[in-house]
Amino acid sequence: MALLMGVDIGTSSAKVIVVNESGELLAQASSKYQISTPAPEWAEQNPEWWWAAVKEATKEALTSPEVEPNLISAVGLSGQMHGTVLLDKDSRPLRPAIIWADGRSTRQCEQIYETIGRDKVLQVTCNPVMPGFMAPSLLWVKENEPSIFKRIDKVLLPKDYVRFRLTDSFATDFSDASATLLFDVRRREWSDEILSKLCFQPEFFPEAYESIDIVGEVSRMCSRETALPKGAKVVAGGGDSPVGAVGCGVVKTGIVSSNIGSAGQIFAVLDEFKVDPGFRIHTFCHAAPGKWYIQGAILAAGLALSWLIENLGLDKLLRPGESSYDLLLKEAEAVDPGSNGLIFLPYLLGERSPHMDPNARGVFFGLGLDHGRAHMVRAVMEGVAYALRDSLEIFEELGVRANRIVARGGGSKSGLWRQIQADVFDSEVVTMRVEEEAAFGAALLAGVGSGVYSDLQEAVDKTVKIRNFVHPHPHNVEVYDRYYQDIYRHLYPTLKDYFRIS
Repeated sequence: MALLMGVDIGTSSAKVIVVNESGELLAQASSKYQISTPAPEWAEQNPEWWWAAVKEATKEALTSPEVEPNLISAVGLSGQMHGTVLLDKDSRPLRPAIIWADGRSTRQCEQIYETIGRDKVLQVTCNPVMPGFMAPSLLWVKENEPSIFKRIDKVLLPKDYVRFRLTDSFATDFSDASATLLFDVRRREWSDEILSKLCFQPEFFPEAYESIDIVGEVSRMCSRETALPKGAKVVAGGGDSPVGAVGCGVVKTGIVSSNIGSAGQIFAVLDEFKVDPGFRIHTFCHAAPGKWYIQGAILAAGLALSWLIENLGLDKLLRPGESSYDLLLKEAEAVDPGSNGLIFLPYLLGERSPHMDPNARGVFFGLGLDHGRAHMVRAVMEGVAYALRDSLEIFEELGVRANRIVARGGGSKSGLWRQIQADVFDSEVVTMRVEEEAAFGAALLAGVGSGVYSDLQEAVDKTVKIRNFVHPHPHNVEVYDRYYQDIYRHLYPTLKDYFRIS
């Protein structure tokens, strides 16, 4: 029986899993790294950190007694989106990668609109220009580090750098490339017009493929470094959001996924191209061949909860060895829905959907002497759900409705957060048996590309199973709807001008 490996290059760690053809998890491992912030609003990572972490996690996974390394027939990749990796002619990184959380390129965003024209940018890329995406990050390097820019030979996305280290070949996929703001999303190809007007050489960018396409093989050097079998097939893979959706079975219309990781996304599949006329949400190419997806993205989801707990010293309440915030979540669970009127705007890094405002900032609204730490914890969790609902409302405007919502990411492991989502969205919420959705989705892509499955639907049908159901409570739905409609959705419009001068 063939074995499949999925690799996910996340924001905080690289994760590796090995599964069999039935989707049974045989081994998993991870290795952490940090985000470097050498200046205000900067967010960078050394690409070598990713590769070192992938090697470490791969070697650990392959030592599992359940895994025979020589049976691994194919490898799939998923990775954090939007990041910018610059390589010289010797294929060595010229500088740390600028990742999705970076905010330095606000001026370059405006410059792109001025150079190309706002309507043309939106027509081609189908997305507003925001800091942290490849186009403005690359323009920032061109303007601020010209000596580095002159030495660029290749520009890669994070997971594509790791694949280069696996295979010695350069490639990307439609889903990840479509989130660079240099790609014609409707036509599924690099935009010659945008590259030309920004004076970026087309040769910088690798050819784009469907996520299931085989684009290389494990090299002899990589085999020595990782114990992966030389010649194992490697597929194009995709961005972590669409690949994670694949791992949860979200490959057809009617199913929406809600991902709460460091950031957060609400995601729906499109069989035909569609874009929000107001560009409040994103339209990208899906990892499922020939499909697109719409997505609302918030920058601080689980990150907002971590920020609260760590920076207010609440982590000191945890018992030694605990790896979660179980104690604090238990306290928050005892608080009534709505947190007694305490509302949180989770805009700690600015915000994307629906406001597309890098100047937005986090807010606690309604604090009183009757609020304690449990109210604050719950309010943050509710605020993240409200922020995701903003995008879900836009989906419905576009005629995209959910029969079911699949909860994904670290937030899906919290029963409280699952219930909050069900109540805020007024929808059934399910979780799947797999925990590392992006790595699992990458393994399924590898399985389709290598012929283990005939297509992604067969892969999903054979491997993705529902673990539990959460139904909305009518009383809670009423409470949350009142707070959302009467207060939450009015706070940003009221405060947005003040954010710009803060």
